[in-house]
Amino acid sequence: MRRHEERRMEAIVLQEYDEWLAEHLEELISQYPSKVVAVHGGQVIYIGDAEAEVYQWVRQRGLTPMPLVFRVPQQEDLEAIL
Repeated sequence: MRRHEERRMEAIVLQEYDEWLAEHLEELISQYPSKVVAVHGGQVIYIGDAEAEVYQWVRQRGLTPMPLVFRVPQQEDLEAIL
């Protein structure tokens, strides 16, 4: 039962990140194109140039749940996808 509850909580966190990202993606693209960002608690908590740098910063802080870490696309990248 405990593992089931952990998976349920992980799914909730992923859904929250998905919703936050859908709402803020354009803002991120205009402010941080090509940067790697960490999002936690509904806000950008760290901005870096490389994934390894951002993940190291996140691990040092031991944040839970794990922050969302991703490279922000450039506007032209997003337009090419759409």
